[in-house]
Amino acid sequence: MDKLLKRAIEHRRALHRIPEIGFDLAETQAYVLNVLKETGAEIETLSPSGVLAYYDFGKSETLALRADMDALPIEEQSGVDFASRHPGKMHACGHDAHLAMLLTVAEHLRSLCPPTNVLLIFQPAEESGCGATVIIDSGALERFRVKSIYACHVWPSLPKGFIASRPGALMAMTSELHVTVKGKSSHIAQPEDGIDALYAGVQFVGRSKPLIEAKYADVMHLYGYGRFLSGTANNIISNETKMAGVLRAFDEDVFDAMLSDIKQTANEVARETGAEFDFYLPKMYPPVINDVLSFEQLRKLAGSLPFMELEKPWLIAEDFACYLKAIPGAMFQLGLSSPTPLHSAEFCFDESALENGVRMFLALIRNTPAT
Repeated sequence: MDKLLKRAIEHRRALHRIPEIGFDLAETQAYVLNVLKETGAEIETLSPSGVLAYYDFGKSETLALRADMDALPIEEQSGVDFASRHPGKMHACGHDAHLAMLLTVAEHLRSLCPPTNVLLIFQPAEESGCGATVIIDSGALERFRVKSIYACHVWPSLPKGFIASRPGALMAMTSELHVTVKGKSSHIAQPEDGIDALYAGVQFVGRSKPLIEAKYADVMHLYGYGRFLSGTANNIISNETKMAGVLRAFDEDVFDAMLSDIKQTANEVARETGAEFDFYLPKMYPPVINDVLSFEQLRKLAGSLPFMELEKPWLIAEDFACYLKAIPGAMFQLGLSSPTPLHSAEFCFDESALENGVRMFLALIRNTPAT
């Protein structure tokens, strides 16, 4: 077995056993720091759980590579002998693989003679906390003179070992969409005394969804609700309805226009029914927009590695987008040919795919020129 792959597998399995959530990454951070201290890096920890590893090769500019550290609140059912030791937590999105590849890269960095300095970013809270902002707000990109950045995400449905990406839009801008409809309770036999929040909520969804689907049929987007809760009894008019859904697009102007149309529909239903609508959108992830020149660099440096250009972007989200709003760069996918999807309790994959991810990162380090 190739020594790069051997180390990547060792790291991946060790990290897979200790999944942690959000910013609460004490064991994961300790593991990362223990590996990095032997690599000659200048190490910096960021509160509460980020890690930066800087390799100074005496150059004027720096290439950054990023891996995310957090897991998901899922009870593992993969059956592997290195399964999670933390009940209710699992690396079901492949972040253990991302960490493993970057740690393997770190162990080989000092043997290279890259044309730039290198900053390895180990980031918390990609899944739920937009942890990228912790790194960006720390000033690390400016402090280490970072001129470009790359990241990898493993992907089950792509052929094993393939490097895949595309120029421009790769992943969507997204926000959770929480809607509360406020009405007034009354006995169901006396509807004139109440305001039916359940009916208002049904009317809102029934009108807004087909409106958005028709009006934005020519652009990729996503709008829908996965939760709809209302009422307390079968003979009482509901005084409150709560809905939770998702709104996604690849262009911020399109996103804003869709949201405006959704709220306008809510206003119309409110006028007709007397109900009140409140909207709450948690902090949004912007779209992942790959810099065209960075993508071309990625394609060129893939060399003999199997490479594919994706035909269209994906309606998933990633907070790597935050970095790409600040500096040029690109994200690429690493194919796994796995029968189980991401975010599944059964998620597992053939670890031999990791070698090509490591080699792609090493190629970027060896050959990305200073500007």
